This record gives sequence, C-alpha cells and structure tokens, in this order.
Amino acid sequence: MEELDLAMNNGYHILMGDVTIDDLITKKNQGEVFLSFNPEDLQTDVGWDATINNMINYFIETEEYEKCAQLKSIL
Repeated sequence: MEELDLAMNNGYHILMGDVTIDDLITKKNQGEVFLSFNPEDLQTDVGWDATINNMINYFIETEEYEKCAQLKSIL
C-alpha cells in the first residue's frame, strides 16, 4: 500500500507541475520511481480523463479533498 500512495502522490505532483518525471528519476537514482499512470496514456483525452478520475477516486478514499479539487480543475 505504501507504493500505491507514493505512486499516486508522484503522479499528482507531476500533473500539478510541481516536478517532472526526470526530476523524480534524478532524485531517486538509487531506487525505483513509482508512478500511478503510464505517461503515454496522457496523450489521449480518454487516457487523460481515466488517469485523473482514478487519482480523484484514490484521494477521496484517503480523504485528501484538496488534491481532488486540484485534479478536478485540470480535468
């Protein structure tokens, strides 16, 4: 479950523009980088919507409603 939380938060920070995938890779040069989505999925409207909605559902479960609101703003 810890990896899922890390993946969702990494994905959130990428989508919000706080970090890039390259930033995460550089920062984690000794370990794995967990990501909640396949970056190629963001190339289509359907993939984008599905990725955002999955993340919103996760953050509803963890009661992180501010993240939900931010994700809805880019949907």
